[in-house]
Amino acid sequence: MSWLLTLLGFMVAASATAPHSLVQERWQRLPLGAIRPKGWLLTQMTLQSKALTSHLPLFWPNIANTSWLGGFADVDGGIHENTPYWLNGAVPLAVQVEDEELMKTVEQYFEGIFTRQGSDGWLGPDTDRSDFWSRIPFMLALAQYHESLPEGHQRSRCASVAHRFFTAVGQRLEEGVQLGSWSSMRAHDLIWSIHYFAALLPANSSFAHWLLDLAKRLHEAAFQWNEQWFNSSAFATAPVILDSLKTHGVNNAQAVKHGVVWARQSGEVQQGFAESWLAWSQLQRFHGQPHGAFSADEHLAGTNPSRGTELCAVVEAMWSLLLTAQLAPNDRSAVKPLDALEVLAYNALPGSLSEDLWSHPYLQLANSYQALSHEVDHVWTHDGPDSAMYGLAPNYPCCTSNFHQGYPKFAANLFFESPETKEIISALWAPSLARFSHLGAQIELKTDYPFNAGVEYWIQNEEPFQLTIRLPPFLRDDPSAAASLRVTLEGRTVNRTVVDGFLRVQVTSKAERPRLAVRLDFALEPRVSRSSEGSTVHVGPLLMALDLAEERKEVRRHAFEAADWDTFTRKSWQVALPETPRFGDVRHRSFDLPPLPHDAARCPLALEAELVGVRWPAEHQAPAAPPEALVPGQAARSNRTLLPYACTAIRISAFPQQSTESSRWI
Repeated sequence: MSWLLTLLGFMVAASATAPHSLVQERWQRLPLGAIRPKGWLLTQMTLQSKALTSHLPLFWPNIANTSWLGGFADVDGGIHENTPYWLNGAVPLAVQVEDEELMKTVEQYFEGIFTRQGSDGWLGPDTDRSDFWSRIPFMLALAQYHESLPEGHQRSRCASVAHRFFTAVGQRLEEGVQLGSWSSMRAHDLIWSIHYFAALLPANSSFAHWLLDLAKRLHEAAFQWNEQWFNSSAFATAPVILDSLKTHGVNNAQAVKHGVVWARQSGEVQQGFAESWLAWSQLQRFHGQPHGAFSADEHLAGTNPSRGTELCAVVEAMWSLLLTAQLAPNDRSAVKPLDALEVLAYNALPGSLSEDLWSHPYLQLANSYQALSHEVDHVWTHDGPDSAMYGLAPNYPCCTSNFHQGYPKFAANLFFESPETKEIISALWAPSLARFSHLGAQIELKTDYPFNAGVEYWIQNEEPFQLTIRLPPFLRDDPSAAASLRVTLEGRTVNRTVVDGFLRVQVTSKAERPRLAVRLDFALEPRVSRSSEGSTVHVGPLLMALDLAEERKEVRRHAFEAADWDTFTRKSWQVALPETPRFGDVRHRSFDLPPLPHDAARCPLALEAELVGVRWPAEHQAPAAPPEALVPGQAARSNRTLLPYACTAIRISAFPQQSTESSRWI
């Protein structure tokens, strides 16, 4: 009971310092499990649940023999992050695809960790009293597990475990323990979990009051990302040479949420959003990549499309952008992070994973013609020679345990609701089924998007509501695509006026059974964007990449289907777009739910393009940055296939392009 006595003392001390006040999110998240994937997304997430997510506990020491359950592993670099990382993705995945075996395994891990909780409330291996970080992903997993449970003993137990742990955190801060290096940089993920559990308590709760005081102390002790980095002359505007924790890619991805998370407690919602969006804008301006993420081959690496992006940075950026959208002050603000998130979800995330979800590279490269093991001469500067190889745990093990959160958190936030305004927000398009208990409604979003055009909202509802639909940027900004948009409500064509990025439809009819209430039809056509780092081709939200007819060679076999692979090209990568690009029709293959939605051989979408052979040098076994001037090669123009970036493991996605000058290429 020592933790309880400690807590009582803290509550008395905190009673006059901070009110119990959290700003209500403008959009409310649906509880975990209220949104279920359907169609190709269900296929993709089921693949994940049956691959590494469910098998790591059977053979990979960092999970199978974790120090969190008394084992010898998960101690990399003196921290214990792998098991918490894995749980942070395994929990929502098991719930959403209703994988009972995976959930059984997850609950065994929770049980073992709960029973090992220290008498003071501390969780996990206590090898460094300043290592708060290793607990932070676990608290995110615990919040999701709690959210998925019905009222009852286990749900109450989760809250009790969290409360005891927060008390232990407070005790260490009182004793003068400083936030360790990673903990200081990533403290706002812990603050988010404190806010989650504080919001469940009564408004007059003294413990909720104390929790917010604890969050304030953590905020003040943490690295101040806005003042000291993103809004500072210290921010890296070129590839990093002298690295630090500030320049670390995953730290930056997690830091994007810093502003909006703290704004929920400070009340400065406009300022918090401005800080978070500035963070993302800075990362994109100076380090942005064609796939939507930013370069982070361990540290920020500029805009050269041959530089790498760590998989952890992708999934952490997705979570940060989701929170930034949810906590935005208005629709005009919220649409920006949602647009950015869609690009990540449909390009950078699947582009970081093998089509069967059994392997991944530590670093993905927007332009590459090989992904090899033991690549001694490599373009990245801060990671090891296996970093681009597809494998079980290339380079560092963190991505092996952390990638699992990507798809589940994306799926869990496809819709939001605002009960006060009787509004349902369709934030992102993917096949799914959502239930809204506050509004007595159910919506199934039937679509093959982003691989095909058209979305249908099959709605069952007890009362009228407003359906607020975010339109992707290509339907707002591309005149041709926007002109193709047709919206029907209950079978009648309606106005397609878009305000602040959203289409608003009043669903006035009621229905006891699902019916096709709202339908959007539009065209998916290729479009080209030019920049100093090369020209890119998109179809809808999909970045298109040159099909290199990949060949793979197994390097090492692990357990089950896990293996390490070398990947080579069988076709020339030295091609450019002509001054006036010419494309064939977008080919939509029969979408009968292929077992591997992102398999290059069966990818649901393809595009033929006329390309020109050019002399394009390689540097450090990677394409040089697409140069401003290229001499045309001897090869004649030829038709080549472009596939969605997500369907490739090696690819060219940023091309040189001929300019209006006679022999100049950009």
